[in-house]
Amino acid sequence: MKRLAFVLAAVSLLAGGCSWFDDPSPERARLLITGDPGKQVRLIISTRFVAAVNEQGITRVVIIEADTALITLPHDRVYSIEDDQRFFVEAARQDTDFQSLRMEVYIDSRKQFEEGGPLVMGQPYRFVYTFNQAITREIVVI
Repeated sequence: MKRLAFVLAAVSLLAGGCSWFDDPSPERARLLITGDPGKQVRLIISTRFVAAVNEQGITRVVIIEADTALITLPHDRVYSIEDDQRFFVEAARQDTDFQSLRMEVYIDSRKQFEEGGPLVMGQPYRFVYTFNQAITREIVVI
């Protein structure tokens, strides 16, 4: 009986010390956009969308519900994605082109996206994250 108790205690300690039972599902997305201070960028943010990769390797996104806002740079905000376990963001220019803009997205504490350079008309920065689903860097919004 003592041996069984010892084995159960050892298994409990080992299981508690490793990440086998940790929930890997994401809880938050942090969006960080830097560039010309004071300039405005149009953001579309959504956790309610459908994304799929087609035969050409392009991720197609159909947005069901989204928030659109004008933000002033720099922008640093955390969004809850615990319920839907997905995150879409599009950053586009408002009035004038940007010579330099950097957009970073962290899912929980892991950096998932980092893009920098000019932001010009017709070439927004887009990022899609879906938990346990394959996506590509080439994204088309339908």
